[in-house]
Amino acid sequence: MKLYNHPVPPNPRRVRIALAEKGILNEVELVDIDILNGEQKQPAFLEKNPYGGLPVLELNDGSIISESVAISRYFEILSPEVTLLGNDAKEIALIDMWMRRIESGVLNTIATYFHQATDGLGDTR
Repeated sequence: MKLYNHPVPPNPRRVRIALAEKGILNEVELVDIDILNGEQKQPAFLEKNPYGGLPVLELNDGSIISESVAISRYFEILSPEVTLLGNDAKEIALIDMWMRRIESGVLNTIATYFHQATDGLGDTR
């Protein structure tokens, strides 16, 4: 498996942290994408994720999963010994609620600032 990644933005970091907590980070090849030079906007990467965002997980069969929560859920099922996303309906719902609040209230603001303040990433409107 390959995880298309960049060391700075929060979404790829979120997946790397989940993999590290599960003890399986070394089972995934990290492929850094040079977002400062627009590699995520090139046709080769856009074939993997038409939205041009990170992270992107490429499975060994060539399937592509993008979005940090979807990738984290994939690994939650593959490696359930260390549960990060809840053990029962209530835990799962509460964790999902707080993740969504963090994403919409904090991470989106940080991402917008990062995109606007970083040369090469350009306008996100």
